[in-house]
Amino acid sequence: MPPSHAELRAQVERTTTIATVPHIVASLRALMDAPSPSTADIAEEIGKDQVLTAKVLKVVNSGFCGFNRPVTTIRHALVLLGLDVVRTLVVGSSIIDVFAERSGMLEGLWEHSLATARASHDLAAAARIEKPEEVAVAGLLHDFGKLLIAECFPDAYLEIRRVVQARDCLQIEAEREVLGATHGDVGMWLLKKWSLPSKLVYPVAYHNNFHPVREFADRTAVVHLADILVRAKGVGNAGDKQIPALDPEAWKLLDLTMDDVAHVSRLLDAESAAAFA
Repeated sequence: MPPSHAELRAQVERTTTIATVPHIVASLRALMDAPSPSTADIAEEIGKDQVLTAKVLKVVNSGFCGFNRPVTTIRHALVLLGLDVVRTLVVGSSIIDVFAERSGMLEGLWEHSLATARASHDLAAAARIEKPEEVAVAGLLHDFGKLLIAECFPDAYLEIRRVVQARDCLQIEAEREVLGATHGDVGMWLLKKWSLPSKLVYPVAYHNNFHPVREFADRTAVVHLADILVRAKGVGNAGDKQIPALDPEAWKLLDLTMDDVAHVSRLLDAESAAAFA
C-alpha cells in the first residue's frame, strides 16, 4: 500500500537537494512585501549573490518568454517580468542545478519544460490573459514534480519508469499506481512550502487535472494545452510517448481558435530551428 499524501509530503519537504531555499530569499521576502517595493533594492539584494544572479539570468534568457534581446541585469528582468516571476526564479534556482545534474536520468525533460514555458506564454497572450510571463513560469515548472519524485523516491521512480515502458502509458498513470500521488501533487507541495503565489502554483498542480471552477483555471488551461502541444510536436521528453487528451472544458474556457494554436506551433518550430542552428 502506498504511503499517505501526508507522509509523502513530509519526505518531499525534508529533501535537502532541492527543497533548500537560497538564503537570500528571507531578505527578498521582506523587501517584496513592503508597501512600495523598490526594484533597485531588490535587484541589489539578488546581485549580492553572483552565482544566483547568473542562474536567474540564464533562465530568463533561455527563450521561455520570447525576448528578442538579451536580459543582462536583474533590474531589467524585474522590469520586464515583475516581482513574482523573478522571485519564483530565485527560489527555484536549485531546480536548474538538479535538472543539469540529472540530465541522464531525466533526459529531455528540461527541453520539454522550456518549450512548454514558451508555448504557455504565447497561448496566454493569444487568450488575452494578463501577464503571460507569469503563465510562462508556471509552464517552466509544470513537470518539476517528476524531478522531485526521482530525487525523493528513487525506488518508486524506477518502478514508475518500468511501468511506463511495459505498458506504454502516461507517466502520471504509473505515478498514481506506484506512488499514490502525481508529479502535480508533489510539485505543489514544494511550491507551497516555498510560499509562492497560487497563480503560479495552481497551474503546476492541476495541469493534468483541469477543473473549470478552480482558481486561476484560465492559467491552468493554458499550461494544460501547452504541454499537449509540445508533446505532440515531440520537443524534449516528458517521460512517456503518449499525448494526454485535451480537456474540452479547458479548450472552451480559453476561447482560442485552431489558427491561434497553429500560430503558436509555428513559433515553437522557429525557436527549435534557432536553437539548433
